[in-house]
Amino acid sequence: MTPTFLPHQALDLVGAIEASLPSTAAIKGRQRLLALRDQAISAGAQVLIVLWQNLEWTLLAVQPPADVVIDDARELIPNLLRNPEALQQMQQRARQGNHLQWLTLARPVTTQH
Repeated sequence: MTPTFLPHQALDLVGAIEASLPSTAAIKGRQRLLALRDQAISAGAQVLIVLWQNLEWTLLAVQPPADVVIDDARELIPNLLRNPEALQQMQQRARQGNHLQWLTLARPVTTQH
């Protein structure tokens, strides 16, 4: 099952479009989620929301190598889709309540002959 990838800015809309006032617990949960997102971004990560059809979700922070510049986290989506095992692991972790995933990208070590 292929997930949907949303930009992290979608989190800013969650509270703005609710019809009624959210509960105190919902407000605190959203504040914690926003703080985690902001922390990941300040650490240099690109952040996406990964949403599966059954509404399981993951806040995915991707830390690229230091010499790689990524202007938009959506540039990472083709690479993520090429690794269905990693997506499946993220979905399983989301089922267990672990909704923040941190992925560190590294270049493979090359051997010179």
